[in-house]
Amino acid sequence: MFKNIILYIVVFTVVGATSYFLQNFVLSTPPSYFGPLLIKAYSFHYLFSLTLVIVFLIASKNKSFFEQLGFIYMGMLVFKLTLVAAIFYPYLLGELVMPQLYRGLLMLPAIIFLFLEVFFISKIMGNKRL
Repeated sequence: MFKNIILYIVVFTVVGATSYFLQNFVLSTPPSYFGPLLIKAYSFHYLFSLTLVIVFLIASKNKSFFEQLGFIYMGMLVFKLTLVAAIFYPYLLGELVMPQLYRGLLMLPAIIFLFLEVFFISKIMGNKRL
């Protein structure tokens, strides 16, 4: 289990850092307010997704709890999206004027880390069913 946790940390860190630097490189000259906002978005998604996967790995060891993990994940996904909407409301939906391109680019970390979450949680749940 400890080996899996280290693997998750390494994969999440490498994928998150690589996608952040690629996104920054492609943008070349983003507005001054967008850089810190992008770091905040990547940090939030990195920490939330990594914590979620590690908790699911630990929770999957409990046989009675394992059957409910799919429903818990769906609830956590809704909670995460609600939290993202609350944290980034002024930038995504609120009164601050930000071009649509940057609003879409702000959602890119959510898509990247959602893919990682689903991949690793499906691996965790798939390995237990075999």
